[in-house]
Amino acid sequence: MSSFITRAATCVAVAAVAVAGAAGTVNAAESVHIDAEEVFGGVSTFTSTIDGCASGTVTNAGDRVTGGPRFGTFTGFKVFSCEGGGGFVVRLSAKFDETGSTGTWVVVDSSGSLAGLHGSGTLVGTPTEGGINDVYDGVLRP
Repeated sequence: MSSFITRAATCVAVAAVAVAGAAGTVNAAESVHIDAEEVFGGVSTFTSTIDGCASGTVTNAGDRVTGGPRFGTFTGFKVFSCEGGGGFVVRLSAKFDETGSTGTWVVVDSSGSLAGLHGSGTLVGTPTEGGINDVYDGVLRP
């Protein structure tokens, strides 16, 4: 009988370790903040709260602007290249006018140490002399 209890206790202990190990591999969602200083016709840079990607450059890819200079929409991709390597691409959809822009974004691709990154959020843009300061807030999931 004591052999049965010992085996049962061992099975329970092994199951508890397996469950704890599996729980440790689940990556929780993380809040993210990205501050991108877009310079029209120049080099655009960003800083972020993303581990392994504190800063870098950002470029437009496949963008489409509709409307006029006073108001309209921007739909396209922003390519974020991290200073230490790797990066990610977001699809951005925003409305803009003379006072700035608001929109939403979603990560559609990632590379290097950020491979497999997913997430989405909102954007608020404030015009600057010669560009726009875009602030991305949201949630990322590795």
